[in-house]
Amino acid sequence: AYVWSIVIDSDGYLWIGTGAGLAQFDGDSSWTVYNCANTGLSNDNVTTVAIDGSGNKWIGTSHGGLAKFDGTTWTIYDSTNSVFTDNCILTIAIDESGNKWIGTHLGLVKFDDTNWTFYNSSNCILPYDGVRAIAIDQSGNKWIGTPFGVSKFDGNKWTNYNTSNSGI
Repeated sequence: AYVWSIVIDSDGYLWIGTGAGLAQFDGDSSWTVYNCANTGLSNDNVTTVAIDGSGNKWIGTSHGGLAKFDGTTWTIYDSTNSVFTDNCILTIAIDESGNKWIGTHLGLVKFDDTNWTFYNSSNCILPYDGVRAIAIDQSGNKWIGTPFGVSKFDGNKWTNYNTSNSGI
């Protein structure tokens, strides 16, 4: 299966996002596969996985939105109950405060477990709405990767880096 994402939880288990669902591996011999047939996932193409400070798995899919798995319960966030309109999740990063930063084809989403904030080229200087990568540095800056460069967001100010003003 196509592998999109791999993260390791605090117990050393690997969580692997694939084109056929989410696989959990104990690192030795035990595999568990989570997919539409046996979970609350609404799409088997798992594009990204992140784990928050409470051990919840946040799973992005190509057309099924975002899923939260607490080890027992699946919660789905999609166009029916969130700001996602196309339900395509490309990347997830979680900051020190537990905010989920979610990259989609249509922009960047911040979710604080209650409120959704949507950023795209119409309300910030994000150079392109398709967010492919997110990293959060030690100062809390969000680094947002798009096909047209990298944007730094410090919570207030956006700075763009591209081929004309950086080494990219």
